Amino acid sequence: MSLSTTPTAGPDRAGSQTYETIPVGEGPHSVAASSDGRRVYVSNFLDGTVTAVDTPANTVATAFPVAVGPYGVAVDPPGERLYVAEQSSTVVKVFDTATGGETIVTDMGARPYGLAIAVHPEQLLIANPIDDQVMISDLLTKSHGALTGIDFPVGLAASADGNRFYAGNYFANTVSVYDATELIEVDGPTPAEPLDVITVDRGPYGLAVDRHGERLYVAHFPFDTVSVIDLAGEAPLRTIAVSGGPRGVAVSPDGTRLYVTNFFGRTLTVIPL
Repeated sequence: MSLSTTPTAGPDRAGSQTYETIPVGEGPHSVAASSDGRRVYVSNFLDGTVTAVDTPANTVATAFPVAVGPYGVAVDPPGERLYVAEQSSTVVKVFDTATGGETIVTDMGARPYGLAIAVHPEQLLIANPIDDQVMISDLLTKSHGALTGIDFPVGLAASADGNRFYAGNYFANTVSVYDATELIEVDGPTPAEPLDVITVDRGPYGLAVDRHGERLYVAHFPFDTVSVIDLAGEAPLRTIAVSGGPRGVAVSPDGTRLYVTNFFGRTLTVIPL
């Protein structure tokens, strides 16, 4: 189903900044950017669809049905496969980004929330906050373990260099940092050993890391803010007011734009960086 939607402008909470907002589906939850930066994908929790946004034009290119209650989304590095977590059940689905067709369905045995893809080698990370763990799979071809003892992880993000991944600990108001280079060695339930724990504002829900691994972006739901964290100094650089219940966040590969889903606003906000 092809759509064409014109972006609108909306002020931030302080009224000092105006950003473009793109109407998407009902209850937009997570967002993921393709590696070439030409598409961002938004999971719409309430209507069971994914919206694909054409980023050069900031308009909706297409929308397609995916699941009941889609949560996390992730795109493989070639941009050919879209991974969608079906939080209302226990499955993760894979879709062909060119056609919107479903190709793989894998039962994870637990409710999946946030998704991220770590590279070198490529591993799909699946947040399972109910059991305080992050499950690990070879892009759904083989599930081989889980990192346990992670405090209610909802959002996940992985660095572009493949060295780190990040988990937002929703109730603890922290983001825990892990070594991503050893994920392939995880076999069965394995206690997680964080490299670091970063204290953030309350309600860390969605996470994104810029391609240089210098900035961490944290959407705080339902508190209408996005934090920008300097990873070198673990210090907040900026707090961006984003109304409408920000849940998901993604940064463009060139680092010039931030995309934020607004769960109550039914929109995707585009923030210049």
